[in-house]
Amino acid sequence: MFKPDPANTAIVITDPQNDFLSPGGKGYHLTKNIIERYNTLHNLEILIGTAMSKGYQLFISPHYIYPHDYSWKFTGAEQEMLLKLRVFQKHNDYTSIGADWVPSLKPYILANTTVIATAHKIASPQSNDLVYQLRQHSKEKIILAGVLSNICVESHMRDLIENGFQTAVVYDATATTSEMDFQAAVTNYQAFSSATWSTQQAISQL
Repeated sequence: MFKPDPANTAIVITDPQNDFLSPGGKGYHLTKNIIERYNTLHNLEILIGTAMSKGYQLFISPHYIYPHDYSWKFTGAEQEMLLKLRVFQKHNDYTSIGADWVPSLKPYILANTTVIATAHKIASPQSNDLVYQLRQHSKEKIILAGVLSNICVESHMRDLIENGFQTAVVYDATATTSEMDFQAAVTNYQAFSSATWSTQQAISQL
């Protein structure tokens, strides 16, 4: 049974950035249909806003691609897609519009209590400091959402569970490139996570 508590439960959002969540983003044409079908952005706003109003701490696991990343030698299909789209571009202090936070989520992300982890490089938090930050803030449970459903969200779910965190996924506050990929992700959420909730189910538990 997954029972969240503000004292030990974190809200973790992967990649709440314009490139896949906002019109005009370089990957938005791939996620647009799922975002519209499941009302993803609205659900993210409700989930984050409700949780923070009740004292839950928000953690962001972002994705950035730096100029030196374009010279990677050993890439897989997901990395090739991101490099080809030229999404999440960042250079020192410059962050592209596509890599910036979704405007409606930005006030929550820039709140003093929010923790923004370093960038993950492929899909999971194995390459950033999210797990370290969660441990340092005494979090034991995770409520997870974001993009892409079957890539970063699912990879975060698996890795967080492997690291001993009890994890719930809010499936309709995620989005990906097709209904098939979305349903595949939901199947795996149900197979691995402690709870697979709709947004309404999630906020009723907060």
